[in-house]
Amino acid sequence: MKCKRLIKGITDYFLIICCALFSITCEETLPTYVAPQNVIGVRTTEVEQLNDHVAPPNSPLVRMVFVAENIHDEVFQDSVNIQGTVDIIWIRKPTRRRRLTITERNIVDRNLIRNGKMTLSPGQQFSMEVYWDVRSDEGLSLLTEMNFARLTQRVCDYNVACADPEYFGINVTLNVFDRIGYVKAETREFRYVGRTCINCGIPPCPPPPGGCG
Repeated sequence: MKCKRLIKGITDYFLIICCALFSITCEETLPTYVAPQNVIGVRTTEVEQLNDHVAPPNSPLVRMVFVAENIHDEVFQDSVNIQGTVDIIWIRKPTRRRRLTITERNIVDRNLIRNGKMTLSPGQQFSMEVYWDVRSDEGLSLLTEMNFARLTQRVCDYNVACADPEYFGINVTLNVFDRIGYVKAETREFRYVGRTCINCGIPPCPPPPGGCG
C-alpha cells in the first residue's frame, strides 16, 4: 500500500510539472499580435481651381486629390475606419483657415472595401477627392478679403476680373485601418487666383437668386 501511495504521489508530481511546462510552451508560441508600423503613406497629388464653366466666379471650388498607399512590404488586410482632416491655411492671413473632413464617401473606388475590410498589396494605392468652396470655418468667403482694387484694370477673362495671386497650405491627417492609427502628409502649398464678375447676369456669371440689384 505504501508503495502504491508513493508511486501515485510521484506520478501526480510529474503530471503537475508537465502541465506547467506545457502551459509555458503555449504562452511562448502564441505571442501578442503587434500591428506593423509604416503601413500607410499619404500625400497630396493634385490641387485644381475649377474653371468658370464648372464653378462660376461667384461659386468657386477647389478640387483636391489625396492618395494613400501601402508602403509595407507585405499584403495588408484589416477593418477600415476612414477618418481624416484637411486643414487649409491662408499663408498671408493665417487666422483664415478651413478644416474639411475625410470619410469613406471621399474614396474614389469604394469597391476596395468589402465587408468592412480593405486589402492592399505592396505599392497599391487608392485616392480620395475633397472639394473646398474657398470659405473659412466661419463661413466667410475669402474672395472678400482678396485684392480686387481697380477692378476694370484686372480683366483676365470675358466679364471676369482676377485678384492678386494668393497662397495656401494644406495639411492632411488620415486614418485608414483601425489598428494602424493616423498618418500625416507633408504640407503642400498651392496658388489660388480669386475671380469675380464685372457685370452681374452676363456669362459666366449667372444672376443670384434675388436677381441683379
